[in-house]
Order: sequence, then C-alpha cells, then structure tokens
Amino acid sequence: MKKFIPAIALISVTYAELTFNANNRCTCDDLTTQQDCSKSYPQCIWDEQGSSCSTVTCSSLIDQTNCALNEKCMWSGKGCVEFTFCNQLKGYSQRDCFKQSINCPQSDGKICAGSQALKSCSSYSDQETCDKTISSSGICDWSDSGCSSITSCGQLNSKNCFRGGDACIWNITSNTCTEDSCNQFQSKSTCKYYQTQLDELVFQLCEWDATNSKCNDANDTSALTENTCYNQTLYTHRWSSSSNSCQACEGKIIYMVIMAILIIMI
Repeated sequence: MKKFIPAIALISVTYAELTFNANNRCTCDDLTTQQDCSKSYPQCIWDEQGSSCSTVTCSSLIDQTNCALNEKCMWSGKGCVEFTFCNQLKGYSQRDCFKQSINCPQSDGKICAGSQALKSCSSYSDQETCDKTISSSGICDWSDSGCSSITSCGQLNSKNCFRGGDACIWNITSNTCTEDSCNQFQSKSTCKYYQTQLDELVFQLCEWDATNSKCNDANDTSALTENTCYNQTLYTHRWSSSSNSCQACEGKIIYMVIMAILIIMI
C-alpha cells in the first residue's frame, strides 16, 4: 500500500499545476501587493498606512453594484449593510435579487432567496423565463424540446454559444459550438485560460509560445508576471514579491454567482 503513495502525490501536484479552481479565490489577507489588492475591490482595499490588504466594510460602499458584489454585504435600499438573510430583500426576478446581493440568486416573484431555492430548468415552461436563468444544475437554455440546463457545447448554436462561458467557442470551420482549448486562441492577448468543463469552475491555464506563435497548455505559472498573475488565474493566485513568483492562494470565496451575473446580464 505504501508503494502507491508517492505516485498518487505526484499526480495531485501535476494536476494542480495545470489547472485552477475559480472557487479557491484569494482572500484579502492573501494579497501582499497593492496592485493585486486594488484589483480585488469591492472585496478588499489597500491600507496605505499599514501597507496591507484588508476587507472592505459594507458601510464604506456607496455604490449599489459594488455593494451587491461583496458577499459580506447587501443593498437594503437605504444603503449598503452587512448581509443577513436573502428573505430580507424584495425582488421580482433573479436579476432584481442579484442587484442587491450575489448571495441571493433566486426569487419567488416577491422575495429573494439563496442558492438552495434554485429550481430545475424543466420547471420553466417558456423561452422568456428559461433563457439565461440560473438553475440548480447550471444555466438554462431553451430549445424545441423545452427548457434544459446546458451540459455540452454542442447544444448551443451560433447565437447562444457564448452562454457556455469560457468552456465553449464557436468554430467557424465546422460551424458548430465546440469545447474550448488553448490552441483555439490565435494571439498572445487572448491566450489566457479556458474552462475545462461546463458544470465545474476548473480552468486550464494557457501559455503563449512566441517562437511558434501558438497558444499551449501551461504546465505551471512561471510565465506569469506581477501584472498578469492575479487576473489570468481568475484571482486564485497572487504575486509574491519576496519570491518574485505567482503563487496559489487557499481562499474559499464563492465565485460561481459572480460568473453567473456576467452571463445573466448579457
């Protein structure tokens, strides 16, 4: 039994180097540079006097959008306050509730609710209520067979392929919506990452090969710089000035709902 332990450990390390989970977002305490901390707003703010990154207080957020994007806060109508319960907020749709708190992705038509209240896609009977709605199993999409969750890129046509997020891309050669990959990116500016599966927030990091002008899967984060580390890993890694390298964080900030907002608002 002991002979298998080194092999298993090696596989785990290799997998971690290749991919990152967007749910493992850095906490404010993880961030040690002003640049990374500034990019994390409205979650974090840089303390000039203490030269450290600290958590933003809800009362300091005067903008509703920034307040709603902070999972510790909610917009009460009078201002930004600490988050308590979703049922304290009134909202007639998912969009209305999202605008008040990212913790509340559901509405019963009058009152907001948390993710535990999300319905299945099959419960929506028309295209208007179905399309781009967040369900208990992901984003919903309307087709001739009714409302169903997006489980593969092949379900999507040219008009709604974008609903697959970073997992899907429209292939103009085959005229189909296909799974994304690093080699699909044709320039250094677009060679960043792709989502490996529709139903999981696991991403493959990409790396630009300047010699062959090609985008490849990255084996590690060694090619990332102080300017690209935090953003290109979807806030799961941070720049370490002491080691001059891009390092993984161990934070657990929910990222799924933030991504869902971007999709539902399009």
